[in-house]
Amino acid sequence: MRLGPATTGSIAGHPYVAYGTGPPLVVIPGLNDPLARAGDYPWFDAAFLAYCRRLSRRCASAGVSRRVHYVSRPRGATGDVAPMADGYARVLDTLGSTDVLGISMGGFLALRLAATDDRVRSLVCGLAAARLSRHGRESLRTWREWAIDGEWRRIYRMGVRAVVTEPLRTLGTGGGAVWDWLVSEPIAFGDFTAAVDASLGFDGIPLLDDVDCPALVVGGTRDPFFTPEAFAATAEGLDCRFERLDGLGHDAVIEHPERFDGAVARFLRE
Repeated sequence: MRLGPATTGSIAGHPYVAYGTGPPLVVIPGLNDPLARAGDYPWFDAAFLAYCRRLSRRCASAGVSRRVHYVSRPRGATGDVAPMADGYARVLDTLGSTDVLGISMGGFLALRLAATDDRVRSLVCGLAAARLSRHGRESLRTWREWAIDGEWRRIYRMGVRAVVTEPLRTLGTGGGAVWDWLVSEPIAFGDFTAAVDASLGFDGIPLLDDVDCPALVVGGTRDPFFTPEAFAATAEGLDCRFERLDGLGHDAVIEHPERFDGAVARFLRE
């Protein structure tokens, strides 16, 4: 469905929302995608479209207009990064050559896609290194246990704490209660544990030498899932710049568009 410059629909079985004009820029979401997939709930689609609009306008202001596609994964995922990335390759069958921004766990899929598909014009590992930190692995194992026990509100609350600070954290926590009341559990809750398993089993270091396109790593010094050293090592392996966001973590993508979106737009302009 097209709503002015905004579009919602499905590409190769992947639900998506998009905004803007110009060559495509695909955003691959992270671990939370099964909890808030494009096309599942209208309030999440509105949030995704707002992000696409924000990033598209930032790119346009930098002189590199992009149509930003936020592309979720279809239901029925396996606990392995490779087939998830292959699904995005089928998205590229429709979109053609594209810039790719992988956010958090989405960076794992973007890295795999860039290493195996020459239609990836450029790669941004946004808040993503080639492997999880020790603390990140511990957090994901805990979340997996909660998911098996059906404690979705706890997962939502911890997810909010990971990506926002006050006062948005308080609003997000309150929103968690609303989400729990309206949704109870994700439409395809098994996809969340599959995403956790894929993240825990992923080691992208062997893939770094196979990425030939221009790349950028963006990461904060307070990230809950990756260390600054891991970001720097990933950038070194990709032979690219590490945009270090001092004092920020996963909150950068939501609360600090000047620094996060600005880094992406500058990279595309360069």
